[in-house]
Amino acid sequence: MDDGQVGTLCEIAIYVSDATSIPFKLFTFYIVVFHTPKRLRQVSLFILNEMFWNFLCNILFCFATVIPAMPAECFKFVDMYGWLAFVRPEFGGHLFTKVLFSLTSQYGVAIVLNFHFRYVAICHSQRIKTVHPAWGYFYCIGFHLVSALFILYTLQQWEISLEDYPNPEEIAGKDGLFCYSPNEASKNLMIPGIFGMYVVFAILGVTPIILSFLHLKRQEKTVEARTVDMQRKVLLNLVKLMAVPILMAGVPALVGAFCVYYTHMKGVNEVFLVCILALLNHGTPYGIVTFCVFSEYRKVVKRMLLRIVHA
Repeated sequence: MDDGQVGTLCEIAIYVSDATSIPFKLFTFYIVVFHTPKRLRQVSLFILNEMFWNFLCNILFCFATVIPAMPAECFKFVDMYGWLAFVRPEFGGHLFTKVLFSLTSQYGVAIVLNFHFRYVAICHSQRIKTVHPAWGYFYCIGFHLVSALFILYTLQQWEISLEDYPNPEEIAGKDGLFCYSPNEASKNLMIPGIFGMYVVFAILGVTPIILSFLHLKRQEKTVEARTVDMQRKVLLNLVKLMAVPILMAGVPALVGAFCVYYTHMKGVNEVFLVCILALLNHGTPYGIVTFCVFSEYRKVVKRMLLRIVHA
């Protein structure tokens, strides 16, 4: 497809995504906020934290989007409804990308935090009672800030102005572009940096999961079986939920990074577009899986659907 077809397809796909994803995510928020039983109240806060960042991505795409313009190391900034006409495309594009990558990184942080606090609740349930809740909030906020600052700094190092772009023939005659350095050294800083961040997230997420399961295994002989089974079930449900962002956000992010690194490969614009749409829409399957794995939510949704059918 040529650039015009890619742009048109991208805009249509985002219109459809926003029209379907935003209402469903609002419905998911309602279910989790108002129909969470007391025993899952703490767990629900972390589920909401994960959903919140993906929801913000949908809101962001209501205002603008970016369309790949490869083989140039550039993207086109598109003002979806003309609300940002006062913003220069180059500035708007760089700002949009920074906000977008910051939000997606926060989603990864939210998943890691979920398992950190699950580990604390399982392995240090008595000790945590002596710690003031404010320290938990400081820990979460600090983790989110460090991740966002890392993304912002890394992207800032990769940016390049249109005037300084070393291959002007690749962007001649194209409007609304913003670019990054095609220099291999710059890519070697950015792409492995983002990949390394995901590796750190994976280690920080998987480690408490393993430790939690091992602790529950040891507790089988000393703690009431019902308590151990309940803790194990909640942990297993959270692991199942984690599969959605890994498959629909983590994998597309890595594929998208590959496209950005090898911009001259055939079909990279289309592949990158699919990756963006997967990242944007994985919150909907996440909500559906949430309803499926937690019986409390599933029963509420089932009752609502039956009322609608029999109305």
